[in-house]
Parts: sequence; structure tokens; C-alpha cells
Amino acid sequence: MDSVFAVVMVLLGVIAVMAIIGFLGSIWPLKRSLPPSPYSKMPLRRANSLRYTTQFIVKRYLKNMEDYDNREFDLDRAAVCRETGRIFPDAVNWYGKMHVDWNFLRKRMPGSWISYGSLVDDRRQDLWDRHGTLEGFQTEFSCENPLPQEVEEEFNLIKPGPLYVNLENDFVMGWKVVPGTEVEVLVVKRPIIHI
Repeated sequence: MDSVFAVVMVLLGVIAVMAIIGFLGSIWPLKRSLPPSPYSKMPLRRANSLRYTTQFIVKRYLKNMEDYDNREFDLDRAAVCRETGRIFPDAVNWYGKMHVDWNFLRKRMPGSWISYGSLVDDRRQDLWDRHGTLEGFQTEFSCENPLPQEVEEEFNLIKPGPLYVNLENDFVMGWKVVPGTEVEVLVVKRPIIHI
């Protein structure tokens, strides 16, 4: 009787272990499908797969630029677009799943962001006056559609990437090329306060 009980307990233990392995295998697949880039629609890759020298240059650039709105981020948790070189911070969660969609703008800085190209010339000039300079941002070629996710295809691959404006506070946020590399980071700039 004791031997039958022992066999049943061993079988239940084996079934429980197999169920746990099956569950873990279903939530942690060996080959993950990579999400598409919002710009190129091609699969993203992890930013820590960039060349070591590129990673070093990006980290140094972020460290030198670091202020309240532009903090250094972890490249191990970031994704990069293969075609544009745009780096999306906080795109990889704690168990390695990557996710990027058009909410990346509001995740980077809350607000209602519109395309710089949708502004009339007077409003653009007002932005330049309030910021002093928008050097390094894309101000020459910009989509006239205000919604960032409805960018026309011809503007997707232009370097640097699009510039966005929050009309509530005149903050701008846009892609800047990291000097010495082909990658871009999303930079926030507040208007200069005139006293």
C-alpha cells in the first residue's frame, strides 16, 4: 500500500514539474517575434546589440547632455530601428519582451505632440524665438499632418527624424543624431524663459 502511494506521489510530482515547464515555455518562447519600428515597419533589435564603440559614444553623449528632461537611459532596456538608427528607451521589459508603439512619445514626455511641419510659418518663427535655437533638430523636412502616427512615408527615413511640438507649453521633442554615429536619440527641449 505504501509503495502504491509512493508511485502516485512520484507521478503527481512529475506531472506538476511538466506543467510548470510547459507554462514557462509558453510565456518565454525561445524565438521571439520582434515588434516593428513605428517608422520603417521593419523589426526592431535590442540597442545593446549595437557595436561597443557606438554604445560608448551614445552613453557619453547622453551623460554630457543629461538634464532633468534628458536623463541617461539603460541601453539594455532599449530598442533600435535597424533602418533609421532611432533608439527607443524603456522598450524591453524585465523578462525580455520588446514593445514599441506610437505611445513612445507620451512615455518619453507626457503631452499632446504634433508634427512641427503642421505649424504655420508664424507659429514656427514664434517657436524659434522662444527657444533661441532648434539646431540639430529636423526643421527643414517635416510632414504637414499633425498626428505623428500618420506621418507620410517619404518623411520616415530622413535624418534626423521628425520634430514634434507640444502646443500647451511650447516644448519640442525630436530626434538628434549622436555625433560620430548613425544612431539617433529623442531629445526634449524647453523654451528659454525670458525675464
